[in-house]
Amino acid sequence: MKLVALTALTALTALPVQAQGVPAVQFDGRPAFGEGVDLGYYLWRDDGDTWHVRWTTMSKQRRFTGAVTAEGGELKNLKRIDVEKERKVIYAGRPAHVVRGPRGRVIGVQGGRAPVVATKEQDHIEKDGDNRIVFAALTDNDIDGFDFKVDKEVTRLRFVLNIDGQERPGTVEVGAGNTKIRNLPLFVTLR
Repeated sequence: MKLVALTALTALTALPVQAQGVPAVQFDGRPAFGEGVDLGYYLWRDDGDTWHVRWTTMSKQRRFTGAVTAEGGELKNLKRIDVEKERKVIYAGRPAHVVRGPRGRVIGVQGGRAPVVATKEQDHIEKDGDNRIVFAALTDNDIDGFDFKVDKEVTRLRFVLNIDGQERPGTVEVGAGNTKIRNLPLFVTLR
């Protein structure tokens, strides 16, 4: 029995710190970053239960995708930040025009037509059930992101963060100390 317990303890201590989770206290306080001058994700926590996820890029448009998943509880109060809308003109409008008779006299005005415009959200940030947030956004020269709260039952958070379809751990910074993350996905231990 002692051998089984010792083997289990050895296996547990051999796990990398990332698999066990980064302590939530490392996320306290807003990291320093600037709009349009930095590339990456910035994560922090306020008041113990409010989490902030932001991303920005340096002038080149990039696609930021990922998910946040809670273990043991729910994610609440999702608030989207700077969600852009894409507008596409399907049919151009036509201005009103004067109608002339056979002798060139004005006999009336025929109405025009307004343009047909389709609007869709370019950025998708939404809850997928009670314990997951998924997002996909195109960003250039600004800051996008979202805020959320965790209930008291959440024991761990998992962040999947991609830029242009790739994990880039060196571009993820957390907390007031701008601590860089080395491994993705990122696991955060809350208790």
